[in-house]
Amino acid sequence: MRVRAYKLIVWVLVLLVAPCAAQGRDESAAQREYQIKAAFLYNFIKFVDWPKEKVAESNEPVVLGIVGKDPFGNAFAPVKDKQDKGRKVLIKRFKPIEELKKSGEKDKSLLEREIDSLRKCHLLFICSSEEKSINEIINLVKGHSVLTIGDMQGFLESGGIINFIMEEKKVRFEINMTAAKHAKLQIRSQLLRLAKRVIKEEASQQAKD
Repeated sequence: MRVRAYKLIVWVLVLLVAPCAAQGRDESAAQREYQIKAAFLYNFIKFVDWPKEKVAESNEPVVLGIVGKDPFGNAFAPVKDKQDKGRKVLIKRFKPIEELKKSGEKDKSLLEREIDSLRKCHLLFICSSEEKSINEIINLVKGHSVLTIGDMQGFLESGGIINFIMEEKKVRFEINMTAAKHAKLQIRSQLLRLAKRVIKEEASQQAKD
Protein backbone atom coordinates (compact mmCIF):
# COMPACT_ATOMS: atom_id res chain seq x y z
CA MET A 1 0.00 0.00 0.00
CA ARG A 2 2.87 2.34 0.88
CA VAL A 3 4.45 1.70 -2.53
CA ARG A 4 1.21 2.42 -4.39
CA ALA A 5 0.61 5.64 -2.48
CA TYR A 6 4.19 6.71 -3.07
CA LYS A 7 3.91 6.02 -6.80
CA LEU A 8 0.68 8.04 -6.96
CA ILE A 9 2.27 11.05 -5.31
CA VAL A 10 5.44 10.79 -7.40
CA TRP A 11 3.36 10.55 -10.59
CA VAL A 12 1.40 13.66 -9.69
CA LEU A 13 4.62 15.47 -8.83
CA VAL A 14 6.14 14.53 -12.17
CA LEU A 15 3.11 15.90 -14.01
CA LEU A 16 3.19 19.14 -12.03
CA VAL A 17 6.92 19.79 -11.82
CA ALA A 18 7.96 18.69 -15.31
CA PRO A 19 6.50 21.76 -17.07
CA CYS A 20 8.48 24.01 -14.73
CA ALA A 21 11.69 22.11 -15.20
CA ALA A 22 11.30 22.35 -18.96
CA GLN A 23 11.30 26.13 -18.81
CA GLY A 24 15.01 26.25 -18.28
CA ARG A 25 17.89 24.16 -17.07
CA ASP A 26 19.61 27.05 -15.35
CA GLU A 27 17.15 27.21 -12.47
CA SER A 28 18.76 27.24 -9.05
CA ALA A 29 18.44 24.38 -6.59
CA ALA A 30 16.21 26.59 -4.43
CA GLN A 31 13.82 27.19 -7.33
CA ARG A 32 13.56 23.47 -8.03
CA GLU A 33 13.10 22.79 -4.32
CA TYR A 34 10.11 25.13 -4.12
CA GLN A 35 8.63 23.79 -7.35
CA ILE A 36 8.55 20.38 -5.67
CA LYS A 37 7.16 21.83 -2.44
CA ALA A 38 4.46 23.63 -4.42
CA ALA A 39 3.50 20.34 -6.05
CA PHE A 40 3.40 18.66 -2.65
CA LEU A 41 1.16 21.41 -1.25
CA TYR A 42 -1.30 20.91 -4.07
CA ASN A 43 -1.13 17.16 -3.64
CA PHE A 44 -1.77 17.31 0.12
CA ILE A 45 -5.33 18.39 -0.72
CA LYS A 46 -6.00 14.89 -2.05
CA PHE A 47 -5.07 13.26 1.25
CA VAL A 48 -6.63 15.64 3.78
CA ASP A 49 -10.32 15.87 4.69
CA TRP A 50 -11.69 19.10 6.18
CA PRO A 51 -14.82 19.22 8.38
CA LYS A 52 -18.10 19.83 6.58
CA GLU A 53 -18.45 23.37 7.90
CA LYS A 54 -15.13 24.28 6.23
CA VAL A 55 -16.19 22.97 2.82
CA ALA A 56 -19.93 23.62 3.00
CA GLU A 57 -20.14 25.41 -0.36
CA SER A 58 -19.14 22.93 -3.07
CA ASN A 59 -18.45 25.68 -5.62
CA GLU A 60 -16.02 27.61 -3.40
CA PRO A 61 -12.30 27.20 -4.15
CA VAL A 62 -9.76 25.47 -1.95
CA VAL A 63 -7.66 28.37 -0.61
CA LEU A 64 -3.92 27.93 -0.22
CA GLY A 65 -2.52 30.87 1.72
CA ILE A 66 1.12 31.92 1.88
CA VAL A 67 2.06 34.28 4.70
CA GLY A 68 5.41 36.07 4.77
CA LYS A 69 8.16 36.59 2.21
CA ASP A 70 7.06 34.23 -0.55
CA PRO A 71 9.89 31.89 -1.69
CA PHE A 72 7.83 30.14 -4.38
CA GLY A 73 8.12 32.62 -7.26
CA ASN A 74 6.19 31.13 -10.20
CA ALA A 75 6.33 27.59 -8.79
CA PHE A 76 2.52 27.40 -8.70
CA ALA A 77 2.14 28.16 -12.41
CA PRO A 78 1.53 24.48 -13.35
CA VAL A 79 -1.43 24.22 -10.91
CA LYS A 80 -2.92 27.63 -11.64
CA ASP A 81 -5.96 26.32 -13.52
CA LYS A 82 -6.17 22.84 -12.01
CA GLN A 83 -8.94 21.56 -9.77
CA ASP A 84 -8.96 19.21 -6.83
CA LYS A 85 -11.98 17.49 -5.29
CA GLY A 86 -14.03 19.33 -7.91
CA ARG A 87 -12.85 22.74 -6.70
CA LYS A 88 -10.42 25.28 -8.06
CA VAL A 89 -7.27 25.89 -6.04
CA LEU A 90 -6.83 29.56 -5.20
CA ILE A 91 -3.40 30.87 -4.16
CA LYS A 92 -3.67 33.81 -1.76
CA ARG A 93 -0.60 35.68 -0.51
CA PHE A 94 -0.38 37.58 2.78
CA LYS A 95 2.17 40.12 3.94
CA PRO A 96 4.46 39.25 6.88
CA ILE A 97 2.47 39.33 10.10
CA GLU A 98 4.41 42.30 11.49
CA GLU A 99 3.53 44.35 8.41
CA LEU A 100 -0.10 43.41 8.79
CA LYS A 101 -0.03 44.52 12.43
CA LYS A 102 1.54 47.85 11.49
CA SER A 103 -1.16 48.38 8.88
CA GLY A 104 -3.71 47.55 11.57
CA GLU A 105 -2.46 50.41 13.71
CA LYS A 106 -3.83 52.77 11.06
CA ASP A 107 -6.79 50.70 9.96
CA LYS A 108 -8.07 48.08 12.41
CA SER A 109 -10.76 46.94 10.00
CA LEU A 110 -8.05 46.07 7.45
CA LEU A 111 -6.25 43.91 10.00
CA GLU A 112 -9.50 42.19 10.96
CA ARG A 113 -10.24 41.42 7.29
CA GLU A 114 -6.76 39.98 6.77
CA ILE A 115 -7.02 37.80 9.87
CA ASP A 116 -10.45 36.62 8.71
CA SER A 117 -8.93 35.74 5.32
CA LEU A 118 -6.14 33.79 7.03
CA ARG A 119 -8.73 31.80 8.94
CA LYS A 120 -10.68 31.01 5.79
CA CYS A 121 -7.65 29.32 4.21
CA HIS A 122 -7.76 25.55 3.89
CA LEU A 123 -3.96 25.34 3.76
CA LEU A 124 -1.59 27.99 5.09
CA PHE A 125 2.11 27.91 4.29
CA ILE A 126 4.05 29.91 6.90
CA CYS A 127 7.25 31.18 5.29
CA SER A 128 10.58 31.04 7.11
CA SER A 129 10.51 34.86 7.34
CA GLU A 130 7.81 34.34 9.98
CA GLU A 131 9.88 32.07 12.20
CA LYS A 132 9.63 34.45 15.17
CA SER A 133 5.86 34.71 14.69
CA ILE A 134 5.01 31.02 14.25
CA ASN A 135 3.16 30.71 17.55
CA GLU A 136 1.24 33.93 16.94
CA ILE A 137 0.12 32.87 13.45
CA ILE A 138 -0.86 29.38 14.55
CA ASN A 139 -2.87 30.86 17.42
CA LEU A 140 -4.62 33.23 15.00
CA VAL A 141 -5.98 30.32 12.93
CA LYS A 142 -6.56 27.95 15.86
CA GLY A 143 -10.07 26.53 15.82
CA HIS A 144 -10.60 27.24 12.11
CA SER A 145 -9.46 23.91 10.61
CA VAL A 146 -6.46 25.34 8.76
CA LEU A 147 -3.74 22.93 7.60
CA THR A 148 -0.62 24.82 8.69
CA ILE A 149 2.56 23.98 6.77
CA GLY A 150 6.14 25.21 7.10
CA ASP A 151 9.73 24.31 6.33
CA MET A 152 11.69 25.29 9.41
CA GLN A 153 13.17 23.60 12.43
CA GLY A 154 10.79 23.21 15.37
CA PHE A 155 7.67 23.92 13.30
CA LEU A 156 5.78 20.84 14.49
CA GLU A 157 6.77 21.46 18.09
CA SER A 158 5.28 24.97 17.75
CA GLY A 159 1.94 23.45 16.79
CA GLY A 160 2.31 23.30 13.00
CA ILE A 161 0.77 20.31 11.22
CA ILE A 162 3.11 19.52 8.31
CA ASN A 163 6.77 20.49 8.02
CA PHE A 164 9.04 20.07 5.01
CA ILE A 165 12.58 18.86 5.59
CA MET A 166 15.49 18.21 3.24
CA GLU A 167 17.13 14.80 3.36
CA GLU A 168 19.93 13.88 0.96
CA LYS A 169 18.86 16.81 -1.25
CA LYS A 170 15.32 15.44 -1.44
CA VAL A 171 12.15 17.06 -0.12
CA ARG A 172 10.53 15.07 2.66
CA PHE A 173 7.86 15.96 5.20
CA GLU A 174 6.83 15.23 8.77
CA ILE A 175 3.37 15.41 10.36
CA ASN A 176 1.99 16.46 13.74
CA MET A 177 -1.14 14.33 14.14
CA THR A 178 -1.92 15.90 17.50
CA ALA A 179 -2.18 19.35 15.89
CA ALA A 180 -4.18 17.90 12.99
CA LYS A 181 -6.69 16.37 15.38
CA HIS A 182 -7.08 19.64 17.26
CA ALA A 183 -7.75 21.34 13.91
CA LYS A 184 -10.42 18.69 13.12
CA LEU A 185 -8.49 17.54 10.06
CA GLN A 186 -8.40 13.95 8.87
CA ILE A 187 -5.08 13.02 7.27
CA ARG A 188 -5.35 9.84 5.28
CA SER A 189 -3.17 6.84 6.06
CA GLN A 190 -1.53 6.90 2.63
CA LEU A 191 0.05 10.27 3.43
CA LEU A 192 0.97 9.28 6.98
CA ARG A 193 2.89 6.28 5.71
CA LEU A 194 4.99 8.52 3.49
CA ALA A 195 5.92 10.94 6.28
CA LYS A 196 9.46 10.83 7.60
CA ARG A 197 8.21 11.43 11.12
CA VAL A 198 4.74 11.45 12.70
CA ILE A 199 4.00 13.00 16.09
CA LYS A 200 1.07 11.21 17.67
CA GLU A 201 -1.06 12.32 20.59
CA GLU A 202 0.00 9.31 22.66
CA ALA A 203 3.66 10.21 22.23
CA SER A 204 3.00 13.83 23.19
CA GLN A 205 1.18 12.73 26.35
CA GLN A 206 4.03 10.42 27.33
CA ALA A 207 6.47 13.27 26.89
CA LYS A 208 4.39 15.38 29.31
CA ASP A 209 4.29 12.55 31.84
